[in-house]
Amino acid sequence: MKNLRSISIALAVTFLCSACAHSPVFPKVDRSSNLDLSSIAKRFGVPHCDVSVPMTQEEVLRAIELQGVQHPANRTDWAAMIEELKPNDQLRQVICLTKGTNGLAAGDVFYGLFRDGEMVAEMHTVIIN
Repeated sequence: MKNLRSISIALAVTFLCSACAHSPVFPKVDRSSNLDLSSIAKRFGVPHCDVSVPMTQEEVLRAIELQGVQHPANRTDWAAMIEELKPNDQLRQVICLTKGTNGLAAGDVFYGLFRDGEMVAEMHTVIIN
């Protein structure tokens, strides 16, 4: 009985530690966005694009760093995008992917500045295939 209790405690601790080690998808995709992304998708030659929920400047920088980009705040395209930022604008991650000729994902993942439903500035961080 004592061994069963010890095993149960060990399994519970293992489960809790592994649950904490896995972070949820960041940033979250906005499934209810009213943004018309068809012109962006056409520009990148993909069937459609998705966008994240609106993000703060800090969240965007953190997401970019998680992609392996060092010191994103020092990039000129980031400075230009932030200089454009006005009240009620939204920073969002934009995901424009399709299946490439080799069967793997191809496209672009970048950050856009949206104003009144239109993207007015962008910062590219990941181009796939």
